[in-house]
Amino acid sequence: MLIAMFLALPAMAQVSTSSLGGRVSDGDGPLEGVTVVAIHQPTNSQYYATTDTRGWWQMLDLLPGGPYTLRIHYFGYDPLTVRELYLYIGQNTVVDADLEARTTRTVVDDAATSLRIGEGLGGGVVPVAPGTYDLVGQRVYTEVPFDVRQDADLYGATRLQVTPAGTSRFHGSLYGYYGLPSSRGLFGATVSTPIASEDFLLYGGLQYDLQGGLTGTGRFDARFNEANRLDISGGRLSSDDYWAMAGLSSAFLEGRASNRAQAGWYGDAASRSLIVSDNFSYVAGAQRLMAGVQLSHSAFTGLDSAATQVNVYLQDAIRLGRRVTLLAGLRFDFPFTFSPRLSVHYDILGTGKLVLRAGTAIYGRHGEGSVWKNLAAVDIGLPAAFKLSLEGVYGQSWRRLFYISTHNVLDSHYALTARLERPLANRLWAVASYTRSDGSCTDNVIGGISYKAVYGRRFATMLSALYVGGSYIDDDSPASLSWSNSVEARLTQDFGWTIGNRDHTLQLTAYARYAPASVTSDLTSSVTPGLTRGLTILAGLRYTL
Repeated sequence: MLIAMFLALPAMAQVSTSSLGGRVSDGDGPLEGVTVVAIHQPTNSQYYATTDTRGWWQMLDLLPGGPYTLRIHYFGYDPLTVRELYLYIGQNTVVDADLEARTTRTVVDDAATSLRIGEGLGGGVVPVAPGTYDLVGQRVYTEVPFDVRQDADLYGATRLQVTPAGTSRFHGSLYGYYGLPSSRGLFGATVSTPIASEDFLLYGGLQYDLQGGLTGTGRFDARFNEANRLDISGGRLSSDDYWAMAGLSSAFLEGRASNRAQAGWYGDAASRSLIVSDNFSYVAGAQRLMAGVQLSHSAFTGLDSAATQVNVYLQDAIRLGRRVTLLAGLRFDFPFTFSPRLSVHYDILGTGKLVLRAGTAIYGRHGEGSVWKNLAAVDIGLPAAFKLSLEGVYGQSWRRLFYISTHNVLDSHYALTARLERPLANRLWAVASYTRSDGSCTDNVIGGISYKAVYGRRFATMLSALYVGGSYIDDDSPASLSWSNSVEARLTQDFGWTIGNRDHTLQLTAYARYAPASVTSDLTSSVTPGLTRGLTILAGLRYTL
């Protein structure tokens, strides 16, 4: 169900940062005064925190992505280091550490069901056509978001994305792909560099698609000091996806408080919106308190209609010991909607091997109606790093037809999903899922596998394959169901070498996708956008330094 809605979701990027926290202890209990340092390796940005009397620490408004290196220092113990740590937009990652046992536990304590696409994230949909996400650092699709900062569409789902940040050393890439049909091809370049010092970073990317024309994204980051950071970004990914945004993050009270002021202009196929927000967060031991206000003005495409809405929200994220995180929030969408949200993330065994996720939320959009959704899920850790997730979603929606109708339409819907997944770690990724729902997509099947072989430090081969299929109600024949599917595969070969102190990589890529030409509604086009039905073949190369 989540796959089928990707492109229908607006790029409402009112949330563009991540958070990181945890607890430090030894054999005698929690430790106070432990120094925790998180280093974002690409930008060399450093964030600091100190544990309180109960061993809790928290960092707010961090750059999403990674990798991060986390270092934990305390007198009498050797430093403990956690490497290759990646953060997700709008979500809190927990790293609990035992300095005596020299062990750590890492978990995302968000109860929502999310699909993450981006470098190092794992669990994304692979393969995708070359160049599809080169201009986006990270995308997170959430079917039932519980964070009150996040807007949602009429289905209660949301999409967050963030532009890549510049890096502390110069990096660049050139790439080009061409294939069948003859109109399918794209060429692009990216550059990432510091300006004068590591405190001012610039990223830019341009891509020309023979079908979609010229697209591009850019971002500028300024670090005035350890407490104040400015970021400005913008871009156009298609005629229905463009934005410009600026945000200022400020830390207070030795990092226990943070304020994020942000203004952005966003456009998609349905509307154009100006959104201004200010979010204040405060850490009190095991609690993350947040209060915010958002003002939005939207003009709807094709309709002589516009709307202005004010959102005020409060939220409290509470860790009840090491195993339970409770998230409770209230959102007031003036002048129409009251939106409470409540969720729980319960690590039953304390090892991440058996996790219960549940929650309920109401979402409202100006003049369009409301959605009430409920989630119940269990994640089970299996041998060989596999994870089985069983999820159920039930919701009811009250929709206003054509934005202006005074008559409400009541719909109910459900979705049941079973997903077996192995993250992209130790070079093997695999996923298989089946969803049954009562909406226009009554069945959805996903199967994918990816394997990476590394030869020394210079060569790597990666082979991926993906199948996505689903049944849907054909508008021309509502009484019958049609089946939509696609199969795609991708092969990459990396060659690396070093000149001076610079690493260089040449990557060769071959990609193929087949979707039946007779299908009139292709669900998989939302996973790999811009591709025609039938057979698509792409081949090309990328040079990176």
